[in-house]
Amino acid sequence: MNAIWFRNDLRLHDHQPFLNTVNNGGEVRAVFVWDERLEERSLNMKRMGENRRRFLIESLEDLATSLHAYGISLTIVHGNVEEVMSSWLIEQRIEHVFVHDHPGFEERQDLSKVMAKMPETKWHVSEGHMLFRRDQLPVELTAFPMSFTRFRKKLETKLLVPQKNHPYTGAERDVIQESSGKHPEMRPINMPMALEELKDMYPGSVGIVKGGETAGLERLSTYVKDPKRLFTYKQTRDGLLSFDDSSKLSFWLANGCLSPKRVYQTIMQMEAEHGRNESSYWLFFELLWREYFQWLMLATQGRLFLKRGLLEKELIWYDDLRHFEAWKKGETGYPLVDAAMVELNTTGYMSNRARQNVASFLTKNLGVNWLWGARYFEEQLIDYDPASNYGNWAYQAGVGTDMRELRAFNVVGQGIRYDPKGRYAKHWLKLPESLPGHVVYDPEELRKCVEWPQTIVDQEESLRKRKKELGLG
Repeated sequence: MNAIWFRNDLRLHDHQPFLNTVNNGGEVRAVFVWDERLEERSLNMKRMGENRRRFLIESLEDLATSLHAYGISLTIVHGNVEEVMSSWLIEQRIEHVFVHDHPGFEERQDLSKVMAKMPETKWHVSEGHMLFRRDQLPVELTAFPMSFTRFRKKLETKLLVPQKNHPYTGAERDVIQESSGKHPEMRPINMPMALEELKDMYPGSVGIVKGGETAGLERLSTYVKDPKRLFTYKQTRDGLLSFDDSSKLSFWLANGCLSPKRVYQTIMQMEAEHGRNESSYWLFFELLWREYFQWLMLATQGRLFLKRGLLEKELIWYDDLRHFEAWKKGETGYPLVDAAMVELNTTGYMSNRARQNVASFLTKNLGVNWLWGARYFEEQLIDYDPASNYGNWAYQAGVGTDMRELRAFNVVGQGIRYDPKGRYAKHWLKLPESLPGHVVYDPEELRKCVEWPQTIVDQEESLRKRKKELGLG
C-alpha cells in the first residue's frame, strides 16, 4: 500500500510525491494531519486564527476533490503528528510513504520523528517547497550568507537566473523546472468527502480569498498572465488598499496550493512573449526574498524562534501587555498602524508595506518583545509561512539578517507618502471622506478635524529612548 503525506503542499501540480506514488503501482491513500498544536494558546493567542483556518479547510476541500478525480481518498487525522501519523500508517498497512520535505523547524522535526518511529516503512522524500534544489545553492548551509544581497549575487554568479536590467534570454526557463513524471489517468469514483467534521467544528463565513489549488492557479492566471498587472507591479506593489495593487499569490504559496516553480515559469512565459521590464523582474525578486528566508530557516535551525534571534546576545525587550494589546487592537493613535491592524483582524491580511510599518512600530517605538508580534501574525495571517514570517520579523526587530544600526519607519510619513489621499485609513478607521489627505496620517492634525485619541507614545521621543536603551543614542 502506498501513501502520500500532504503537509504544506496542498496541490497536485509540481508535486513529485504525487507523481511518484501513482507511478509506483498499487493502491494509493492520501493523508493530512490536523496538528493539535494549532489549538495551542499563549498570551490569549492561538497558533491559527479563524481566517487562516477557513483558508486551510477550503484548501483541503479542493485537494480532496482533485484527488477524487484520480480515485484517491484524502484522510484527515487529528492530534499529535508523530502519534497519529505512525498509528495511521500501521492501521492502513502502508509500505511506502511519499512526502515533501519542508524547511520549517517543527515540520522537519515531525518528519524525522515519524520516520524514526516507522523504520520498516520505505520513505521517499522529495524537495518541493522551494524554487531551487539544494544542489543548486551556491553555498553550503553551514556558510549560508546573513545577507539577502550576498545570497542573490552568489546565485546570479552560479545560475542563469533573471537579473535586474538584463533582458530576457530564454535560458532562465531551464534553471527552474517543475517536477517530472508521467501524470496518471483520471478515474473518478464517488467517495465521501473527508472534511465534514472539520467544517462542522469550525463554521465560518466567506473570506477575502478562497483557499485551494484551483483558486491559486486562477489568481496566477488573472494577475501574472495579465500584462497590465505584471508589467506595472513595481509601481503598484506598495499600494495599501486595492486588492490588485500586488499579486496576492502569497496566500496560496504559504500552504503549497501554488508552487513557486509554477509562478516562476509563468513569469518566464510572459517575458518570453512581452520582454522583461523592471516590474516583471521585481515579482521574481519577491520570490527570491521568499526563497532566501526558506533556506535561512533551514540553515539556522530553530534560532529564528528565539528572542535573541540570530544574535549572540539578547537585546532589551519589554513584555508590556498594555502596549501590545493596544497594538493588536489598532488603538495606538497612529492611523497607519491602527488601520493596518484593523484590516488584519478583519480579513487576515495586510500589505507588505503595512507589515513593515506595524512591525517597526512595535519593536522600535514600543520595544515590545518582537516574538509576540510574530506570534500574533502567525495566528492572524492567511498567508502565514514560518520562514517568511519569523525571518521578516527578526529582520525588522534587528535580530535577523539586518543587523545595522536601528532603522525605524516613520509611520506618519509612510502613510502620507504611500496613501496621499488617506483612502486606506478612511476605509478601515471609518474616517470622514471629506478629510484632506495630508491630515489623515498625522495624529495632531487629525485631532484638529475629528475626535481622535492621544497616541500611546510620542513617535520621535520613543525612538530616541529605544536607541539609548540599545546603546545607539
